[in-house]
Amino acid sequence: MPPRGYIDAGDKWYYVLHPRPAYIVVSEHNGKVNFMAASWVMPFSEDPARIVASLEKEAYTTTLIRGSGLFTVNVLGVENIDFIYGAGTTSGRRVDKLRLLGAEVAKDTVTGAPRLSQPKPIGVIEARVYRVIGDAAEDVDLVIADVVAAYADESLFNTRYGWELRKTRIAMHSAGRAFTTNSGLYVARRKGELNARL
Repeated sequence: MPPRGYIDAGDKWYYVLHPRPAYIVVSEHNGKVNFMAASWVMPFSEDPARIVASLEKEAYTTTLIRGSGLFTVNVLGVENIDFIYGAGTTSGRRVDKLRLLGAEVAKDTVTGAPRLSQPKPIGVIEARVYRVIGDAAEDVDLVIADVVAAYADESLFNTRYGWELRKTRIAMHSAGRAFTTNSGLYVARRKGELNARL
């Protein structure tokens, strides 16, 4: 029984960790290109530069990633939620998602892995698979990958702080068809300012 004032999140326990940025993961193998929506993607380490993605085992994009060892993570703005939802609820095994959703890819990347060009991402990470852990869960593969390159829209990003949050509206998935975005900018006090209060 949860503490007073709380409810049991039940089998949707992961909603406690949402909303999360909703990325588009793109890969290609043997001439086949596909993409999927994925919100369980995060930095893994700075040295070496690695990310980790929890991807559905049976997803077509996951199969392509296992085959090629390469993929891109594409960050989209909140104006693209219809595209993101379509990418996450349509199987590339059954339909050509590029044509269905009006997507285009470019291969002007360091690795040669495709990235989205339409809709235009505001940020892209190019990744090379380091290790796939398939026995950690029944439904997902844990894909650990080296970051080969990372770039972002110059009008929305700076190398000191990252995203210009007064201008950038990153699509974040809450649940089902519900999305949100970052709102406002809140800056914590410096450590010295906190110590002065003690």
